[in-house]
Amino acid sequence: MKQVVIRKAGPVVVDSPAPAAIPGFVLVKLRASCISPGTELAGISAAGKNLFQKAIAQPGKVGKAIQDMQALGVGAVWERACRAIDKESGCGYSAAGVVLDVGPGVEGIYREMKVAVAGAGHANHAEIVAVPRNLTVPMPSDLSFGEASTVALGGIAMQGIRRAGVAIGERVAVIGCGALGMLAIQILKAAGCRVFAVDLQAQRLELASKLGAEIIGNSKTEDIVKLAMHWSGGHGIDSALVFAATHSSEPLSQAFRMCRRKGRVVLVGIAGNEYKREDMYAKELDFLISTSYGPGRYDDGYELEGRDYPFGYVRWTENRNMAAYLDLLSRHSVSIDPLIGARYTVENAAAAYDSLNSPDRPLLVVLDYPDDAFVPECSSPSLPDSHRAPWISPAAAKSMGVALVGAGSFVQTTHLPILRGLPHKFGVLWSCSRAGITARSAANLLPGCKATTNYEDILQDPAVDIVLIATRHNTHADLAIRALHSGKAVFLEKPMCLTVEEFDAIYTALEATNSPFLVGYNRRFSPFAQNIRSAVSQRTTPLMIQYTVNAGYLPPTHWTQTKEGGGRLLGEACHMVDLFRSLVGHPVLEISCTPLRGENPTARPADNFCLTVSYSDGSVACLTYTALGHNDIPKERMQVFFDEKAFEMDDYMRLIPHGVSSAPLRLKIQSKGHSEEWAALYDEISKGKRFPIPWEELAETWKVTCMANSICLQNAS
Repeated sequence: MKQVVIRKAGPVVVDSPAPAAIPGFVLVKLRASCISPGTELAGISAAGKNLFQKAIAQPGKVGKAIQDMQALGVGAVWERACRAIDKESGCGYSAAGVVLDVGPGVEGIYREMKVAVAGAGHANHAEIVAVPRNLTVPMPSDLSFGEASTVALGGIAMQGIRRAGVAIGERVAVIGCGALGMLAIQILKAAGCRVFAVDLQAQRLELASKLGAEIIGNSKTEDIVKLAMHWSGGHGIDSALVFAATHSSEPLSQAFRMCRRKGRVVLVGIAGNEYKREDMYAKELDFLISTSYGPGRYDDGYELEGRDYPFGYVRWTENRNMAAYLDLLSRHSVSIDPLIGARYTVENAAAAYDSLNSPDRPLLVVLDYPDDAFVPECSSPSLPDSHRAPWISPAAAKSMGVALVGAGSFVQTTHLPILRGLPHKFGVLWSCSRAGITARSAANLLPGCKATTNYEDILQDPAVDIVLIATRHNTHADLAIRALHSGKAVFLEKPMCLTVEEFDAIYTALEATNSPFLVGYNRRFSPFAQNIRSAVSQRTTPLMIQYTVNAGYLPPTHWTQTKEGGGRLLGEACHMVDLFRSLVGHPVLEISCTPLRGENPTARPADNFCLTVSYSDGSVACLTYTALGHNDIPKERMQVFFDEKAFEMDDYMRLIPHGVSSAPLRLKIQSKGHSEEWAALYDEISKGKRFPIPWEELAETWKVTCMANSICLQNAS
């Protein structure tokens, strides 16, 4: 399908894989999308900056980059930064079209329905988009797609007005008469308010007057504060909505000064970062921020998981704001036609963006999509039995075909460099991701690699030998099972799964197939683990292992902490439990887990705990995992004691032996075993074996972390 992407050189139209209708999402064939000059030109400007310019603009990231250089090496961090500079990104966030399909769990939206959609990263400028249900609104039958494509902008203007809490008859200033300001003027007039429009351009002020502004003021040539005071009979206006986009703080200062005592100022746009206390204090003004389309914005539970807010308690969510805006358009209380300065076909998107750089740039530009645009075939939700196939080991001299499922930053920065460096062993054939741009971004790094959003493309390709699954954790089990039944070897990034039911299903699939299977517990393959394992293999006493993870705090809204990730104990501590098992070499006998207890909810039990594992040979391993530490301390440290000897491992960069004849191991960059696990997978497959890590050890690691997680959850409830 055709999609507009932003590159360093500017916007271009590319062929990108079409998305699919996943659970909770609506698949829409666009007929029109709206280019918002302010937001989108800012994105293009940011994309065009070089590394030095971005470093100046984001000094906080420079410090993080220096830390990463110490751990990963200058070359790796430089390559990552260059890749980020050259990365394609989707653009657009407001559109309208016809529903092609709906994912499971979607209610109130049906195929063939005309809808308006919103949301950056979802409602892109593309022929086909997949948008969450709560960012999808049915269109009134009498609206055109071009009108409805402005739904996000209407929602933003609507929410700014709601934040001001205006009432009939109030006097309201709209400062900044771009597209949002023009919409706000009309909505305010429809609400019975009297409007004062302020801008720097006479042409825009003339249009504002035609759209309903009672008076207008040019802040370049007039004292708009005096004008507002005279207009309001000396009292000051009731509210001021600031839609300006400027680095200057003057528009906000003017808004404060023109308001009456106890008036309200709402910042919807961007205006400076220094505010004068004296402008606000004496009048006891309310200064409010308006967040995009309304309640629900930036809440993944609302937007991505479809959890609506109760109507009686949150009357105007972002979805209901957008619906109210479309209703105003339908009743002709708001007119969008005077704001649309130009329309282009999607193939001419570059020209559309060029028009926004002209001195008299249009307020809005609409992209039109042909009715006969590309339509993807809907893929079946599960693999048919007829497609099930046995694993066939590739010829010894043949490099193994790899497909990437989940092609995000971790795969691109960790796995792809390894695979590129082993062309005689692996060839990457496919890049698959929910977002076509992400799949395309990874595929562009590998010659001959194809991009897709359809997992079936991979499962049905006989050239694919290995499927690397690195998606959100709650999808691991289903994707792995389908790959096993398709006769593919599975490299499943940790964790194996999140529930007992998923674990049982994976075990059943492994029993029914002969496909190789590896969970990405890379640390056991690291040179540090190999050195320690060699030294302790001839020990006369059990092992005592102390491992500390200074994990760093993650908010509860981070995806790893939600049902998508399952929490950090299941999602990360499994690494350490597997490492313990590989060093001890004996099965687990019993475990105990003591989570942190306290009234402060930021100290989550599953982020702060001591897990003690006892083994059948008498060995004991203790994992202290915390999110309360400082980032000056290395993330991972381990001490191993045995036979009056010891090893100290520091963040997979240094290994110091004590009483052991082996030499210290000091590396310039971290080596956590990622390349070694790929080598182990290749060797095992070449030898006709299935499990680089024995199944009983994989199963044991999952059961231990599952039990420990249950203990932590019980303490949290």
